[in-house]
Amino acid sequence: MKRYIFYLIIVNMLGYSISAGHKVLLDLREKGALLAIVLSLFLGFVVLFGFIHFFQTVPGKDLPDLLLKYFPKWLSGIVLGIIFIIWFFAGLISLISFVFTLKRFLTPETPAVFITIIMLTFITFGIILRTKSILYTIEIVLVITFPFLILLLLKALTSNEFELDYVKEAVMHINHLPSLTAIANSFYAYLGVTNLIIFNNQFQQHNFTFTWKDYLIAVSLCLGTLFVSFFIPIGLLGYDNTDTILYPMMTASDTLRLPLGIIERVLYITLTISIFTTFLSILVHWHIAVQIAKKLIRKKQNNNQQLYWSLILIIGTFWVISIYMINVINEYQLINLSKLFNNTLPFFLFTMILLFQYLKRRAR
Repeated sequence: MKRYIFYLIIVNMLGYSISAGHKVLLDLREKGALLAIVLSLFLGFVVLFGFIHFFQTVPGKDLPDLLLKYFPKWLSGIVLGIIFIIWFFAGLISLISFVFTLKRFLTPETPAVFITIIMLTFITFGIILRTKSILYTIEIVLVITFPFLILLLLKALTSNEFELDYVKEAVMHINHLPSLTAIANSFYAYLGVTNLIIFNNQFQQHNFTFTWKDYLIAVSLCLGTLFVSFFIPIGLLGYDNTDTILYPMMTASDTLRLPLGIIERVLYITLTISIFTTFLSILVHWHIAVQIAKKLIRKKQNNNQQLYWSLILIIGTFWVISIYMINVINEYQLINLSKLFNNTLPFFLFTMILLFQYLKRRAR
């Protein structure tokens, strides 16, 4: 069962590589982005260790149950409400980012609202599944897509279009001190483990033991994703051009060709993989938000019919907010929104780690 922890980490990593946060980091390549990637290694390890170490001590229990057990109801309600909002917005930003990407590269004539409704339909059926079924879905999708990811990575790094001179130019700026924005957007790649706040209820003591070797692998995967998503667009598109491109990873993949493949343009393969990985990212975030909402509702009422209608109302609210946002926001506003959202996450997550220590004391 340990592999499912890595699946949660990998889903978040893949979602990061096509997110607006990835674009923000490339825009800051001369303002400390590379050093921010290096520094994020230490911050990311703290979060990985803090979350995994805590949930290993409470096997089979999720964060809402622990808060409702050891905290006053009003305080646990506030904390869970904040977590609900953050996880919902994480899924919402992923959804809007991908709708814009799909509209620009695959279906430019299709209204964004129509694409959003199609995505929401599939996501709605997914988020109401059992938590164990979500884990199985993640495993199936990653097993199918992982060989293609390796193929795309090797194709990009061995392509004649990949210029090492651009990469060397980017490395020369490693001496620039990073801003909070650069560190926060690098830090996002490590946050897949935070989904244990709900998924931990599927892991028991005997199948959830993380060793130092596992921590090293997890951190290396995240750091490797950051370097790959940073250097590949620079190497393929040029050092001076990346800040003029809204979707660096997609545009970079469109410079590649597979002459002997069934599909020659690598862009279509990248888009297909992105559809699956973005779906998983939204599915995980919104499933957690719905599970937290169910815990809060059950705290106040035990009527199953009321719970059913409350969940319909919550999911309907997801639809309304998503469709409204896709109508009123543009791509540049989305980047600014992602930047603001990512800047708040380090403070929130380190506060959660302190909360875990307080929970341990209350449990004793």
